[in-house]
Amino acid sequence: MILKLLPTLIVAASLVSTLPSQAARFEAAVIGNVRYPAAPLANAARDASSVAAALAEAGFSVSAYFDVERASMDSILAEIGEQFRGADLSVFYYAGHAFQYNGQNQLLAVDVDELTAETINEKRVPLTSILEATTPEKDDPGSVASLRLIIIDACRNDPFSSIDDAFSQGLSFEESGDAQTLIAYSTSAGELAFDGPRGGNGPYALAFSRALRRKGITVSQALRSVRRDVRIATESLQIPWVVGSTETDPQFKPAFSDTIARETVSARAPKLGDVVWWFLRNELTANTLSDFISAFPGSSFIDQASQRLRDIQIVRSDTSRQLVLANGAVSSATILELERARTVFETQVGFQPDTDIPAELFRIWPDRLPRVENGLAQLVTRCDMLASDPADPQRVAPPIRGGLVNIREAARACGFRLNEDPENPRILFQFGRVLDLAGRYDLARYYYLRASGQGYSAALTNLGFMAIKGRGGDVDYDTAAAYYRQAAQLGNLRARTNVGTMFVKGQGMDPVPEEGVLWYRLASGMGWANAQNALADLYRKGRGVKKDEVAAAALYHLAAANGQRAAMNSLGRSYLAGWGVEPDRNKSHLWFQRAIAAGDRFAPVFFARDLIATGAGSADPDRVIDLFKLSADRGFRDGYRELARLYLDGVVVPADPIKAYFNARLAEIGKVKNIEKILARARNQLTEGQIAVIERRVEQQRRLNGI
Repeated sequence: MILKLLPTLIVAASLVSTLPSQAARFEAAVIGNVRYPAAPLANAARDASSVAAALAEAGFSVSAYFDVERASMDSILAEIGEQFRGADLSVFYYAGHAFQYNGQNQLLAVDVDELTAETINEKRVPLTSILEATTPEKDDPGSVASLRLIIIDACRNDPFSSIDDAFSQGLSFEESGDAQTLIAYSTSAGELAFDGPRGGNGPYALAFSRALRRKGITVSQALRSVRRDVRIATESLQIPWVVGSTETDPQFKPAFSDTIARETVSARAPKLGDVVWWFLRNELTANTLSDFISAFPGSSFIDQASQRLRDIQIVRSDTSRQLVLANGAVSSATILELERARTVFETQVGFQPDTDIPAELFRIWPDRLPRVENGLAQLVTRCDMLASDPADPQRVAPPIRGGLVNIREAARACGFRLNEDPENPRILFQFGRVLDLAGRYDLARYYYLRASGQGYSAALTNLGFMAIKGRGGDVDYDTAAAYYRQAAQLGNLRARTNVGTMFVKGQGMDPVPEEGVLWYRLASGMGWANAQNALADLYRKGRGVKKDEVAAAALYHLAAANGQRAAMNSLGRSYLAGWGVEPDRNKSHLWFQRAIAAGDRFAPVFFARDLIATGAGSADPDRVIDLFKLSADRGFRDGYRELARLYLDGVVVPADPIKAYFNARLAEIGKVKNIEKILARARNQLTEGQIAVIERRVEQQRRLNGI
């Protein structure tokens, strides 16, 4: 399926203007491959559709291709190359299968009916072919200043590496070739990416779509934002990376963001329809607009919705007409294509992940619930499927972590459901959560309060979290403590743990660690792993309770068995130091490896240090380097300091003052302690010219991947 989307910078249809005659030209092409007969994916089509829509809103002319067969790929690439010719900014986005073949990155056409080396070889498309097709011609007058961004959102599972030795999991970080070209990989080299919950979106597509809608955001800012958001959403199990170089950093041009303007919707007594409108005001499908008009006839935006619907119906029925909107126009062909894209977007494919990534990030849930009396089918709504909170003990559907919630889709689903069932505390809470994730904290508080008024403990807990973090106001420990206590009395385990922490730290109440221990014990005894880990820390340190390293180790074991990754790291350290257990280096390394696999950012450093101490690091220096880099990438910037020291002292690896200075500078920017002497020692071994080159590398790293 091939779709052409014009820029859809959409506001009220009554606002009409034209594009400036010298406006920058933004071009984009999107490929979403999902219907692989031998290895279908869950969300590649939805991700491609979401990204295509977000790019169109950001001022791009977008070509979208779904389920591309190998025979069509060459002509499609030629078409894309022509489309990109002369563009000021061009973006290519691919969602589908990808892998390495003899160390070279490959994308995969959709017509793979069996997983054999011969078939896959016939259907693979080298990434270099994409680069060649989209590289500006040397005689192209805009080639010097134009920026090309290639996004590979792939490697969602690995059905390839077991087929033949020539095939490898994940992708390598190929150089992007010419200047002004960036390649953005959705995950680290050789690693797998999340495909996301079935019927939802992958974390990279969600993060990139959100970034495109932030006003004034540049390409490098967007890529850094995506990297941070994906890392947080997947708890450090997926870390995007960008390679390449660029001298320009153009801004995207969104018509509006997902942030609801405060002057538009009041938080005191908001009209539900006004809030919902904010999440569908760019809608170009008639059915959704009709549903809104029917559901919210009293909305302040009903006239805009009605006018938009009339314009779309006229345009759709008359191929000579265009719907003229602020900064652009949408043709009748585009209206029809968007409706077709929506069909692709809603496609459901049977899916069981073939991956070692924790399954709780996937929606393992039947397409249709059994229709039985008093069964879940009578409770579960689309709102539940899109917005259920992992920490909500009253949820009725699989949980979705904050970074994986499709805010627009969830806001629409919960808003429409709340209109039908306005006092349902679970739906009130979930609608509040979506608004919380969208950054409209005052509106979130309004719906949380309505849910908490009916004793909904997760709403009280989230209100406490907003107060303790200062979301929508100043940090207020007293208010946070009050909300947490109410939720704790209702049996909410997260709230009970937080009450314990506030007693331990003296936040919102007198510091009484002994009382904190009691609250931790309550939550621990009911299976809350975070409380078990926190209680273990107190036993190990002897705070609020008599020091007992044996008890601490037992609790770490319990929490680790329940998936608590900090406890896994603490067990690794316990077996090294003999905290409550017999020292056992093999068990220590086993727990460090489990913590690393679970996404812990500290375990790689502790593990690497011990490999160096035992001499094992000398036999496998690449492993040591990779471990320190992993910690740094996951947010523990001390990994940069460890790398700088490694290269400066020539331990495990040959001394290299250039690499030592590079990593020391990253550590300094990351505000790592005790880096000054290491930085000075490295600087003294370099010339001014060498330092200038390194500083350019540091700046490139900071701009594209952050620190």
